[in-house]
Amino acid sequence: MTYDFTILRQLRKKKGLTIANLSELCGVSYVALSKLERNQGNPELKTLDRISRALELPTHNLLALAERKHPVRAKEVRDEPHMEKAKTRHVSLDGVRIIYLEAQKGMAGVAPEMHQDDYEHCYVLKGRVRVTIRGTEHDLGPGEGIVWDCFFDHMYQALEASTFITVLTPKRP
Repeated sequence: MTYDFTILRQLRKKKGLTIANLSELCGVSYVALSKLERNQGNPELKTLDRISRALELPTHNLLALAERKHPVRAKEVRDEPHMEKAKTRHVSLDGVRIIYLEAQKGMAGVAPEMHQDDYEHCYVLKGRVRVTIRGTEHDLGPGEGIVWDCFFDHMYQALEASTFITVLTPKRP
């Protein structure tokens, strides 16, 4: 895997820091930081940890920024519907799955085949949706959302014609 650490210059400037300021904050030499900002050199993880802490950014986020310099685009994935009485649209972006649902009143169910080791986020755009997680019912209306660990049993039910979005995000360290 290749990384582009030129992102450090942008992160540093966003914090209003000079290379000298950042060097003092993280204990990494001015020369080493300058080389990294020009994408020269191969930093050790402990060096990246120190830089990340000084920039108030988790190290894995710094690596993700250095790994992906350009936006990721995706197109809608057409697949089989997962729930009766619901029209769905799906897109997957870098492991995050986004599902747009238009549900008729009475739609109920869950699609366990869609879940991996994820967190699920549900956001209601219109109507009323009941999300039952571990036996506890959560009734959501427009503008309301909920998030949970997909490890736990859960189910959706459209209390009225509803439009909502679910986002499945993989668990990351």
